[in-house]
Amino acid sequence: MTTCLVPAKDAARLLYRRAYRRIGLLTPIAADCGRLCRSKCCRGGEKDGMLLFPMEETVLYRADFLRVTDAKMGERAVRFAVCPGRCDRDLRPLSCRLYPFAPRLSKGRVCMAPDPRAAYRCPLLCRQAQPYLDPAFLSAAAAAVEGLRRLPGFDGFLHDYGRMLEGYEAFTGISYEEE
Repeated sequence: MTTCLVPAKDAARLLYRRAYRRIGLLTPIAADCGRLCRSKCCRGGEKDGMLLFPMEETVLYRADFLRVTDAKMGERAVRFAVCPGRCDRDLRPLSCRLYPFAPRLSKGRVCMAPDPRAAYRCPLLCRQAQPYLDPAFLSAAAAAVEGLRRLPGFDGFLHDYGRMLEGYEAFTGISYEEE
């Protein structure tokens, strides 16, 4: 086993920047999906926001439009980002970049699946939208998250994240089916 000579925060910044670049300007469809629903995903109250992935706040230090708070995901302490509904798209958290999809571990690798929490909010999860989803986006998103697995504890986070999503699947009817 090799040891890392780079401090964890520096490694996290580098890996998140790579992940963000990998997704780049790709979006779930080849159009502004916010026009379909009047950007419902960017509207909410003081307690609505996005879960941050492990150590992601280290790369979001310039995102002064975000209010980052502590939260719980089951027994796991996590960070949660709340925004006022408008943002600098270059400084969005990974959850925003992936929405309405979520990473899941399947057979030892990351794949993207519909996020059951988005079931009643996002029209891209309707059956009629499936032919319009961009496979390049889904592939880039999975590869971006796959690269983050080098961070300590990231797989454990993905496991707990998947368990949390399973709880929502029972209520929404949107379920993840392993490939």
